[in-house]
Amino acid sequence: MGLLSWLNRHGNEIVSPTIVDPGFKRADRALEEGAAAGATVVGIEQKLDDGTTSRYVAVAVPTASGTRTAGVQVMGGPMQAFARLRLGVEVIVRHDDGDAVVLDWPAMCARWGIASEPTQKRRRKPPAEGVIDKAVDWGEERRLKKWMPRRGAITTISRRTGAMGPTDDFDVELRLDDGARAVAGNTAIPFYAAWLAAPGADVPVCVDPKDPGRAVVDWAAAANEPGRAPGRLDDPPPDGSAAALFAG
Repeated sequence: MGLLSWLNRHGNEIVSPTIVDPGFKRADRALEEGAAAGATVVGIEQKLDDGTTSRYVAVAVPTASGTRTAGVQVMGGPMQAFARLRLGVEVIVRHDDGDAVVLDWPAMCARWGIASEPTQKRRRKPPAEGVIDKAVDWGEERRLKKWMPRRGAITTISRRTGAMGPTDDFDVELRLDDGARAVAGNTAIPFYAAWLAAPGADVPVCVDPKDPGRAVVDWAAAANEPGRAPGRLDDPPPDGSAAALFAG
């Protein structure tokens, strides 16, 4: 009788067990047990894994024996949270003297007024310094290779809307270095560039030689350029930026 009662209550767990990635459990444990500290984002990488974009950050964490760089994979959260991650910005982490490093998403999202927190896993090997983007749309990648390199200043950014509401695609209007105007239309702005993608920003672009009114922005190159001001942790997104548009 006891066995039948147990099967009635738990039989579904045998037929359809819930499998949890242990990496999430380790990250949750590090978040609960680690000490809070400031760290700096020094590397960002994104790539495609079976059609899904995987995002990684490297953070430099001060420890008793010097600065240590650790890696974290971030996923499953709103773009307005990811858009806060950019090269050079200080973030809040939890760690054990440089070990078991994770982002303190609960603390940061509370300060930013973001209700939904991303998930994360620790990454054994952190990304290299700078931005590496292996998830660029193949069409844009081809245009970056074939079209003519120029410089352009962003004048306006507008977010596209689909049947289900706002999308992650944008129209970016540019004033080129010769004063002509061009548009990078229906373009995805990666999370690491959402802060710098703002009116007035000078960015590397490539222009269609057959139609100079069409352009594409090299967001990874823009993010890697020296002199970009990352701002501070609690700064609001720049007016008119992709980060501000993601925040809605």
